[in-house]
This record gives sequence, structure tokens and C-alpha cells, in this order.
Amino acid sequence: MSSSDEKKRSLKDTVIKLDYDLSWRFALLCKLDRKSWSFLLLDKTMKVFEILGSGVPTLTFSILILPFTSYFRFYLSLSVAQILDIIAQFTVKNIFKRQRPTYQDNSDMFFTHGPDVFSFPSGHCARMTMFWYLTSCMMDVESTQYRILAVIYGIITISRVFMGRHYISDLAGGMVLGLLTGMFAWYVTWLH
Repeated sequence: MSSSDEKKRSLKDTVIKLDYDLSWRFALLCKLDRKSWSFLLLDKTMKVFEILGSGVPTLTFSILILPFTSYFRFYLSLSVAQILDIIAQFTVKNIFKRQRPTYQDNSDMFFTHGPDVFSFPSGHCARMTMFWYLTSCMMDVESTQYRILAVIYGIITISRVFMGRHYISDLAGGMVLGLLTGMFAWYVTWLH
């Protein structure tokens, strides 16, 4: 192995270790006593956000509301983006096949199947970034409703590390994927 190969490997190993260490520091639910009231409260709260950010409920809502909304194009963009998100998640997760963190029991994850057993990129994070982008295009970013939605999107995103479901780099990958998916869906559905 050449010197440059060793340096690349050393850098890669350093980045992976840093990602693991930082993710572990923020994996709050993995460190609390499972019988404590603080664990039970935080666990139940994070599970609600986990379900809210899952693909099945969000896609179902977007499609069901289409005929009844005055914001038809927005929900059409949202539905198209979520279908693209499913395809992108399936493809990218199957390419990387990164295992989820081992310091958490992930057997209680909501609706996990197929490529969702893999960690990179975070589907919840991609979806929330996509939602954030689309709502930013549609809403007044100074409005109270937008700010509330942005906080909810943020909580769902960071809950993935708090719950020990993902590494921080999974969130970064999810943000990039979600932004690209949201931008593509917005421009495709708003072409005249």
C-alpha cells in the first residue's frame, strides 16, 4: 500500500470514528435508565415524531388531501417529491448498505422494511428537508405557521440521532438528498 493510500485510509477511519463518537454523544435515549420517567417521556415523545416523519403517513396524507385543497399544486409537488423520495431512498440505501448504530435496539422502529433497515441516508431527514424546502417555496417564511413547521421538521430530524437510529453523517446525506428531491419536484410540477 502506498503512502497516499495509507493517508486516505487514515483520514477515512478518522472521519468514521468522529461520526460515531459525535453520534453516540447525542444519542440521549441510549444513555437513560429505561425505567426512569425522563426516559419514558422522551421515548414516547420521540416515537410520535418518528411516526410523523415516516414515509407512509406523510405520503398518504399528501395524496388524500389533493382533491380537497386550494393549494393543489403545492400538494401535487409534495406527492411527487415523496414518490421521488421513496425511489431515491431505495436506491441510495441499497448502494451504501450502511448498518444502523449498534448502541440502540432498533427493533421497535415504525414501519421498517426493505432498504429501511439500512442507515444511510436518513429517510426522515431527507423527507423533512424536502418538506422544509417546499414549504419555504410556498409560505411566507416570516409567518408563525412556517416557523412552527420548521421547528417540527427540525425536531423530527434531530430525533433520529437522539433515538440512536442514525449517525450524524446519515442526517447530512439525508439533507442533501431531500433538498435535491424537493427542488426537482418543485420545478417539475410548477413548469407552465
